[in-house]
Amino acid sequence: MNIQKLFAAAFAAILALSVAACSKEEMDSAKSSVQDAAEEAAETAGDAADAAGDMASDTVDATGEAMADAGEAIEDAAVATGEAVEDAADAAGEAVDEAVDAAADMANDAGEAVEGAADDASDAASDAADEANKAMGKG
Repeated sequence: MNIQKLFAAAFAAILALSVAACSKEEMDSAKSSVQDAAEEAAETAGDAADAAGDMASDTVDATGEAMADAGEAIEDAAVATGEAVEDAADAAGEAVDEAVDAAADMANDAGEAVEGAADDASDAASDAADEANKAMGKG
């Protein structure tokens, strides 16, 4: 119940008592009761305001702490992501280097194999020519 309603109820009680032509003692008693009720309502409202202020302060503190924690988590995630990207780039670079080296090795091996095959074919052709010359009596 808010203070305005309490004051309105107290005023209505005083008005009702005065209309009923109560005795001075009854009026003093009613006035005292109304004053006590008003003081109690004011005290209760003050306590409620203090409690609300404390709750708001606690909420601000908790929100600030949560935001700080979130900021730290975001920073940690950014660092971890940066490290992961860096590691991936390093791994990709190493894979490319290894692929280039392997391709060069394969090309060298292929070139040596072709050269060996050409030498073998040349030797075979030379041997065949020598044999042909011998067979024809020229050798």
